[in-house]
Amino acid sequence: MVKVKDIAFGRLRSPDLDLQEKFLTDFGMTRAARTKDKLFMRGTDPDHHIHVTELGDPAFVGIAFHAHVEEDLHTLSKGVDGASAVEEIDEPGAGKRVRLTDPNGLQIEVIWGQETLDPLPVPEHRYNWGYKHYQREGELMRVKSAPSHVKRSAHGVFLTNKLEATMKWYQDNLGFQTTDIISNPEDKTKPMAVFNHIDAPNPDEFVDHHVFLFFEGPELRFNHLSFEVSDLDDVHTGHHHMKEQGYTHAWGVGRHYLGSQIFDYWRDPWGRIHEHWTDSDVINNQHVPSMVSPEEGLQNQWGPDFPWSFIDDPAEHATAGK
Repeated sequence: MVKVKDIAFGRLRSPDLDLQEKFLTDFGMTRAARTKDKLFMRGTDPDHHIHVTELGDPAFVGIAFHAHVEEDLHTLSKGVDGASAVEEIDEPGAGKRVRLTDPNGLQIEVIWGQETLDPLPVPEHRYNWGYKHYQREGELMRVKSAPSHVKRSAHGVFLTNKLEATMKWYQDNLGFQTTDIISNPEDKTKPMAVFNHIDAPNPDEFVDHHVFLFFEGPELRFNHLSFEVSDLDDVHTGHHHMKEQGYTHAWGVGRHYLGSQIFDYWRDPWGRIHEHWTDSDVINNQHVPSMVSPEEGLQNQWGPDFPWSFIDDPAEHATAGK
């Protein structure tokens, strides 16, 4: 149908916007705007916001993606069953959107024309290693525990009991392409999890290893939103800051096998996972998808083993109100 440009933001609901803002600020975002019932948080890149929280009972509402051109919104509005008309966005950042409903009932927004902001300054760490051993001549490396510098929204992950229909819907309507597959342990010819990347208009253009991961599960369940940070030190200083603030750690620090990101995962007060990462693989349409076993695909090149609690219902790990 169309090829979306990139992920824009995730949309959650939380019963306490003050508590949500504190978590996201400690996680490394900055408030872009706030109304009486919505919170909009930005990263250091120019995107107006990369995370939206609506006031309400804890829930995952959906994901928004950027369109390449405004005409893509009209194509989706006319061509996808149940799509909204093209709407003016009555929220900070403005722009236009079309709202879709995926096979799981999630709200998918495709937006165009959102305002941008001036980028925020980020400390640059230069490293004396590898083939560039004298990048920091005479400069001493001094870093301290502080929030990470979240740059941008990177990908989303959820569990679904409609894996095949979900894959088809996103690939047919938003142009996703399969990157890699983790096989089902009970039937190795079928997928248990599917990594998807953006299909860039130029087939030689490189994009992140994945923008969305669909994981087979007994029911629809939000798993995590992922955000790129500036570098390796930013992952680790952010880790120690989150630990000092008393948040619940979910997994990390390690380097994934599929995607190769250096990662660290933290739970918000309602148990929902947010990821810091740096140094992802980038691929283009010449990439050939692989199918690997769960033992390989869910583990790391280094770091702690995959904890099965990672795919629990987030409510089981909620700390708000306790």
